[in-house]
Amino acid sequence: MDTVPGPVRLRPVDSVDVTILVDNSLDLFLRDEAPAVRPPIAEDWTKRPQPWAEHGFSALVTIRADGAETRIIYDAGLTSDTLSHNLHALGVSLRDVASVVLSHGHGDHHGGLEGLLRAVGRKRLPLILHPDAWRTRKIVFPTGAEANLPPPDRAMLAAADVDVLEREGPSYLFGETALVSGRVERVTEFERGFPIQWARGASGWEPDPMVWDDQYLACHVRGKGLVVVSGCGHAGVINILRSAQRSTGVGRVHAALGGFHLTGPLFEPVIPPTVAELEKLRPDFLVPGHCTGWKARQELGRRLPKAYLESSVGTRFHFG
Repeated sequence: MDTVPGPVRLRPVDSVDVTILVDNSLDLFLRDEAPAVRPPIAEDWTKRPQPWAEHGFSALVTIRADGAETRIIYDAGLTSDTLSHNLHALGVSLRDVASVVLSHGHGDHHGGLEGLLRAVGRKRLPLILHPDAWRTRKIVFPTGAEANLPPPDRAMLAAADVDVLEREGPSYLFGETALVSGRVERVTEFERGFPIQWARGASGWEPDPMVWDDQYLACHVRGKGLVVVSGCGHAGVINILRSAQRSTGVGRVHAALGGFHLTGPLFEPVIPPTVAELEKLRPDFLVPGHCTGWKARQELGRRLPKAYLESSVGTRFHFG
C-alpha cells in the first residue's frame, strides 16, 4: 500500500464485484437484476444455514485488472459471529483476501473483526484505518439516554498479529487499483456529520460531531466510471461522491453502495437535499443499505428508479 503524496490517479480496472456480507436486511426472494446477482434459494432452505442480517455492514470487494484478481474486506459488521456465519452460509472463502479496510471506528463496522480474522487464518494481514478510529466515543440522544461506541480491540488485533496501518490521508491499494480516501473534506452545507456523538479527550468528554475517520473505498471501472463503497457515510454521501470525483479526476459515478446515514428524526431533514444532489450526479446505480433508512430508500427509489437497487445480505453486484 502506498500513501498518496499528491493528486490521485486511479488505474482503471476491468471489473469490480461488491458482495454484501453483512447488512441490515435480508430478502431471499429478490430476483437477479443486473448488476445484482442474488444468492440462489436452496431446494430445502430449512436444511442448510442461512445468512443473518444485523445492524452492521461488511462487503467483499473483488477487483479484476490485467488478468489478476484482488480481494478486499471493507468493514466487519456488528457482532462477533455474524460475519463468520455468513461467510460459511454463503460459501465465501477468504484465504486469499489481501487486506481489510475499516470505514470508521464504530462497533457496527468492526465488531466482527475477530471472527473475520479466524476465517482468514493468516498472520500479518494488513488492516487500514484512520487514527481517529481508536477514539472512545458515545452517543448522547436528545432524551438524555447514552450509548457507548467502543473502538476496535487493540489487544485482540495484536494477538492476531494484524499489520495495522494508520492513515489520515488517501492511500492506494494494489498497484493504484483502489483508493482508501482517508479524511473526507466537507463541502456541502447540509451534511454535518453526527451531531450527537461525543469522544473522550484529555479533559473528559467533548463534542465529536464530524467523525473524521469516516472513509470510503473507490475504484475506477474502465469505460464505466467510479464505484464507491461507504460504511455509514457520516461524511455525507454527497461529500463522499464529490470527494471521489475531485480526488480521482473521474467525473462519472457508476455506482454508490453502502450506508448513506439518512435514518431517524435527526437525519431525515437531510433526505431532500441529498436526493436532489444525487439527481444532479446521475449515478448509474445506487445501492443504499445499512443506516440509510426506509424513508430515504423509498425516496431514492421514487426519484431515481432506474438507478436504485435493493441491498440484501448475500447479493453480489458486478460492475464492468
